[in-house]
Amino acid sequence: MTIRTRLEDRIVHSSAETSLLVVSDSHIGSMLATEIDTVRTHLVTDSSAVAAQTPDSVRTTVGDVTVAETLASGADATAAVVALQRDRQALLVAQLLRTKVDTDTLVVLLNDPSRRDLFDDIATFVVCVSTCLSAELRTTLEQTLSEPL
Repeated sequence: MTIRTRLEDRIVHSSAETSLLVVSDSHIGSMLATEIDTVRTHLVTDSSAVAAQTPDSVRTTVGDVTVAETLASGADATAAVVALQRDRQALLVAQLLRTKVDTDTLVVLLNDPSRRDLFDDIATFVVCVSTCLSAELRTTLEQTLSEPL
């Protein structure tokens, strides 16, 4: 079962009106907000280019993602995903979401696997970019090459 499936199941089965907050400074955020269409989604980003790639059906806030007031624009979310390019910034945003926005379900995209222990007590789920990317590359290579790796 993928993290996306588990997250969608968790959100859909909650008793509150379901919604997802995505905090991102890259196109991963706009793609995720676009793909998860079973719930009401709100993207918070500091990038106008990322916001421009997001469909009109996704509520979008452009501002400093490390400021609690900016994150509060998505305070009604059932769950949040933090997908930032820098782990230090992701850690700060995750802490703000836990303490200032009171987010119950929190998924963090981790860039450096050696920092996982920093996120274990804050995030509900930690998804490592290197693990996901290497698995996807291996699958693609196995499909492309005639012999399994």
